[in-house]
Amino acid sequence: LKYYFTSQSKHDVHSPFVFSLVKNVILPDNQSSDFTGIEKIRKQLSKRKQLILSEDFGAGHHGIAIKEQTVGAITRNSSKHARYCRLMYRLVKYFKSGNIIELGTSFGISTMYLAKGNPDGSIVTIEGSRVIAEIAESNFKTEKLENIRLMKGRFEDFLTDVLENMPSVDFIYIDGNHALQPTLSYFEQILEKSHKNTIFVIDDINWSSEMQEAWSFIKHHPKVSVTVDLYMLGLVFLNPDMSKENFVIRY
Repeated sequence: LKYYFTSQSKHDVHSPFVFSLVKNVILPDNQSSDFTGIEKIRKQLSKRKQLILSEDFGAGHHGIAIKEQTVGAITRNSSKHARYCRLMYRLVKYFKSGNIIELGTSFGISTMYLAKGNPDGSIVTIEGSRVIAEIAESNFKTEKLENIRLMKGRFEDFLTDVLENMPSVDFIYIDGNHALQPTLSYFEQILEKSHKNTIFVIDDINWSSEMQEAWSFIKHHPKVSVTVDLYMLGLVFLNPDMSKENFVIRY
C-alpha cells in the first residue's frame, strides 16, 4: 500500500487509520446492484437534449447567473463521476454515517449513492436551481429513495435551520459555490455540529487557486486531525485521538 501514499506530516509517520481506510474503503472499488438504477438514470440524463434555464450561485458570479443548457450537458459537466460516487457510498457504508448533509444536489446522482450507502440514514441535500432540483426529485422517486430531504434554494438560506434541526452531523459533502470564503464559511458552520467521527468530503479541492487555498486552511485547522487529498476530492477527519497528518493518495 505504500505506493499510494505521500505523507505531508513533519515526522513522516503513516497513520494506521489511513492505511486501513485505503485498504478497506478506497481501494476495493467493487460494483454493486445498488448502483445499477442510478447509473441507468445518469445515462438517460446525459442523452437528454431538453434545454433548461437554471440559476447558478457558484464561484465567479456576482449575484445569480442564469444559464441555458441541455440536461445532458449539465449531467456530463456537473454530476460527480461514478468512481467518486462509489467511494462516497463506501465511506457512508463503512462508517455507518446516519446524519448526512450535501451542499449541491445537481440531478441527485451523488445524493442517491449516499442514500444507498446507508438506507437507515437521513440525508438533507440543498440545490440552488429549482428546475434542476425538480429533476433530482423525480430521480429520487424513480429509485424509491425515501431517506432524502431536498431543499430548493441557496445554501445560506437553509444551512442554519438544517443544522439546528440535526442533533449532530456524521457526513458532509460540500459540492457547490467553489470559492474561498463560502467554502470556509460552510466548513466552520458545520464544524459546530460535528463530532470526532464526522467525515467531511470537499469537492474540487484543486479546481482553482481559491479552492486550493480553502483546502490549505482546512488542513491546518486546529480541529482537523487527518486529511486525505485524492486530487478531485479531499477527505477530512476530526478525531483528536489521531496524530495530525496530511496525506496525498494516488487515486
